[in-house]
Amino acid sequence: MSKAASLANAYSVLGLQEGVSLEIVKNTYKQLALRTHPDKNPSPDATAEFQRVGEAYNILVKHLDTSRTPGRPSFAFSSADESSEHDYYEDEDEYDSEDEYERMMFYMYLFEQAMRDAQIRRGFGFSFSGSRGYPPHAPTPPPEPKKTPEKQAERLRRVREDQKAAEQRRKQEAINIRERKEHDRQQERLAAEERQKAKISQKKAKANAKRQKAEDAARAQREKVQNNRSTVFRAAREGNAQEVKKGIWENNVDAAGGEVVPGHEEFIVTMPEDSQETLLHIAARNGDSDLVEWLDTHSAEPEERDSQNRTAFHVAVQSGHPKVLSYFFKNHPPQESDYQQIYAAPKSKSVLSLSLESYEPEVVWMVLEQGLASSRDISDAWTWINSPSGRNSMMQCLWNASEKLDDIVGLLMSYGGFTPPPTPILPGKNSAIPQELPSSPASPSPSPPPRSKTRPQTKSRGRGRGRGRGA
Repeated sequence: MSKAASLANAYSVLGLQEGVSLEIVKNTYKQLALRTHPDKNPSPDATAEFQRVGEAYNILVKHLDTSRTPGRPSFAFSSADESSEHDYYEDEDEYDSEDEYERMMFYMYLFEQAMRDAQIRRGFGFSFSGSRGYPPHAPTPPPEPKKTPEKQAERLRRVREDQKAAEQRRKQEAINIRERKEHDRQQERLAAEERQKAKISQKKAKANAKRQKAEDAARAQREKVQNNRSTVFRAAREGNAQEVKKGIWENNVDAAGGEVVPGHEEFIVTMPEDSQETLLHIAARNGDSDLVEWLDTHSAEPEERDSQNRTAFHVAVQSGHPKVLSYFFKNHPPQESDYQQIYAAPKSKSVLSLSLESYEPEVVWMVLEQGLASSRDISDAWTWINSPSGRNSMMQCLWNASEKLDDIVGLLMSYGGFTPPPTPILPGKNSAIPQELPSSPASPSPSPPPRSKTRPQTKSRGRGRGRGRGA
């Protein structure tokens, strides 16, 4: 091993940093020598450790004390004569008796300390007064007094009592250990139960939070769906067709069904007058034939009915919008069985009665021309329009367009084959309401020949007869 490696190893053995003073090396070595001495250290490797510390000390002393070369301290446990003299007097020229004496006194001190401890443990004295010139250590203790039988019995009694007490202590300690273990197990069991409860509680809290979050998200979604739908219906009632189309396209609003989505009632700000009224009903009532066509081609259902059992077609008839009716007749022919539910009359009124409420001759003609009025429907309409209440109702709504009333009466006469009722004497020049009405409607008669069943045409004076509001 190189000198640098030996020095590094020596510093490491003594636990010192490189470069410390010689005084620190000596003091550290004294402490380690006392601690690693075989009489102090019961380890089987104590002798080797003690020698290793001494070798490290010698290396460092030789390195740090350049004025003289110290011998290697050694506490000989085997063959002292064979190794000590060779090690100590390796170099006769550098031998220093004063330094050697100092080291010898230190080793004697270590040896005496070790032997004194051994004597105390064994209970008898030992002297080195005649040993190779070693100085004597502590004085030999006086011999023990002679034991009497009484003292021997007393000693045995104390030994038995001590044994009993020790046995009792052991039993009590065993009981205490079992109790502590049982207590620890109980505490651990309680702690495990608490951890389990906390875990379950945490899982429940997470589940509740997750469920609440899902409910809030679902509620927000329902509110959004209902708000979007109400916005589209509001735009339809205001006649804003572009907003209606935008809502259906962009917000995925269903074109079919009423305004209120089932289960979303809580989000309605103002409940509609008719919750069953659809977008198609509203467009038909407004006479927007383009929007009616757009809705019909975008999943709207013409068979749906409002709270009065009317379809969008019936609403268009009652509102008097010929363009809307023309769309229905063209795209949903009444003669085909697939579309019968669109035209089937409500229970309370016939389709012809609804057309009379429009006060539009063209609407009445379209209903009659498409065969949506039976003979009974035409007869009932003829009876009503020639009754005082019916004629007054018609004249009140057509006070400035009495010619429309004449066109409607003529259409009923033509399609029903009725004779005209007697004309009452008018009291004034411009009076349109008769003073006397026949007490009963005229009965059908084959003569005179019926009037033309052609579509009412516009005349040159005033508002043309038969011109519908939507025409």
